[in-house]
Order: sequence, then C-alpha cells, then structure tokens
Amino acid sequence: MERLMETNPKIENRLERLKDLVTGFEIGRVFLAALELDIFSELDEPAYAENLASRIDTRPGPTEKLLDVLAGLGLLSKEKGRYFTSPGFAPFLVKDSPYFGRFLKPKENHLHNLVHLEEVLRNGTQRSQDDPKHRFDKEAIDWMARISLLGRLQATVKQVKALAEFPRARKLIDLGCGHGLFGISFAQENPNLQVVLFDRPDVIPATRTYIERYDAGKQVRAMSGDYTVDDFGNGYDIVFEACSFGGSLQETKSFFDKVANALNPDGLFIRLTFTIDNDRKGPLEPLLWELKNNLAENSPRPMQTNSGLSSLLSESGMHLEKVVEMSQWCMNPMRLFISRKKEMPTPIR
Repeated sequence: MERLMETNPKIENRLERLKDLVTGFEIGRVFLAALELDIFSELDEPAYAENLASRIDTRPGPTEKLLDVLAGLGLLSKEKGRYFTSPGFAPFLVKDSPYFGRFLKPKENHLHNLVHLEEVLRNGTQRSQDDPKHRFDKEAIDWMARISLLGRLQATVKQVKALAEFPRARKLIDLGCGHGLFGISFAQENPNLQVVLFDRPDVIPATRTYIERYDAGKQVRAMSGDYTVDDFGNGYDIVFEACSFGGSLQETKSFFDKVANALNPDGLFIRLTFTIDNDRKGPLEPLLWELKNNLAENSPRPMQTNSGLSSLLSESGMHLEKVVEMSQWCMNPMRLFISRKKEMPTPIR
C-alpha cells in the first residue's frame, strides 16, 4: 500500500491563488468602507474603538474588528488599545493632507457595476452615467502638482532630457498642461527652449501661478483653448502631452493629425499615457479600467494597445521610435511614447 506521506501531488495547488482573489475583494471592501466612514481622518489622533464608534455612529464591537483588520494591513497603528492612522499613510489618507488620495474612492456606478457584475454583464446597467468631462479647480490642480513631484515628473524629465534632440530644441508645447510643471521643468533644463503651456481657459489661471512661482516667465508662456478644436500654433520641435487626452478612435486620429501639423520636420511627439500590451494580457489596471468603462456603456477614453497606438501615429505621419516603461515612478502603469514626425518625400518633377 502506498504511503500517503510520500505521495506526489497530482497537480500544483492553485487554490491559494484563487483564495487571494476573493480575499482581495473583501479587503478592498473593508478599505472602501473605512474611506466612506472617514476613519483615517477621525484617527488622525489616537482613539479607542468605542470612542470612534460613538463619533461615527457605528456599533462598537464590529468597529473594533474593522480597526484590527486595518491595523493588520498596516494602515492603522495600535498602541495601548488606541488606534491611529499610521504616519507613513496619513499624508494620503487623512482629509486636508497635502497628498490626500482624492481618487481612491471609485465612481459610484463603477462600484455598483462590479458588485453586481453578473447582472450587468447579462442585462446592462440602469445606473446614471458619469460625466466624462473632467473639471479641475485650483485645489485639484495644486494636488496634481504635488503628486507629480513624488517621482513621476522627475523621471519623465530625465528621460526627455536624455534625448539627443532635447538640447537642440528651441520650441516646445505642453498640451493639457494643468499645473505646467512638466513644461517649466523642461525650460529649466534647456535655457534656449521656449515653452508654451496649453490648457482650457478655466485651468490657465492656475497654470500662471506656477509660472510665477518658478520665475519662468522669460521662457514659458500660457495659452488657453481646447487643443482638440483650437489652433495651438506650429513650428514646434517637441509636442508633449501627459495623460490629458481622452477621445474616440476618430478623435484620436484627428488629434494626432493636429500634432503632426504643429511639429517641425523631424520633430518629436512625446506622450506619457496608459496602454495595453499587444497580447491584451496586461497591465492589469488598464484592463480593469477598460472593463469598468465598457460596463458603464461610457468609454470616453478607449484603451489602445502599443501596436494600435503605433499604427495611429503612423497614419498621422509620425513614427514611433521608443517606448519607455514608466510604471515604477507612477501610481499607475504608464509608458512614455517617443515618436518622430516623418519627413515627406520630395516630389519628383
């Protein structure tokens, strides 16, 4: 008779991986509940579970168990029976902190559709759709500026500065610039570069405050408009755009045509954006983003694969020369796409 202890497993046990997927949903729901209850702000100062429960109108027993889970995740600390938001996470979880994670709460219809995913896949959603247009006030722009300086801006500027064309460039435009720190930083690294910061009229007043803050007015100027419709000039050696464009396939083609027309021959179009791998197996976050938007029947920013983006650029007369993986410096899986405007062949006479 075979000894059970010496029996070789017939297959690799994948149940642990599958259990992790379920546990991940449960932990995510615990975290979202803590955000909704504003527990991290409430625990900016240490408090006992029963005192917190009284303040947020929850039952003391389950509240304490919830706090234990959050402490187990490292989001809370616990000393002598009192809980408080872990110092390393407090800047991102406590409201009114400079880096508060404004984006952490999912859109209401996205959360509903994922919780009821089986039903929505079969019958669609009856939930109201989110407005696809982004509106940024001064507070939001300032927040984005602070977040960009946590590594994303520095890494991006270093990549662009390393290009052989950068020190020779004399004119650059940053489309959808927001705070404008990318363009301002480019100007700082190339004293011969003139930079145009372009964004909507409601954004540009905030942009100008950053031009003044960094005393960049000699090299940097702001221009307002909608770059998908309005003329933003030409003769640029570099056109830069970071995660600001959202549109249909046809709108993307039109946008790329405008960029190509604005570039000098041999000029560079540099985009920091999200894409999906050509085999559509990753990265996971863009795949999930695409699913959520399709469930909502509202996909203002269709996700391109690398090869799909390359083809669209080529149709507009630009050749994709380099893709740089930027995810390690960003909150999301991002890539830097560096394209060159093709020179038109000289006509035969």
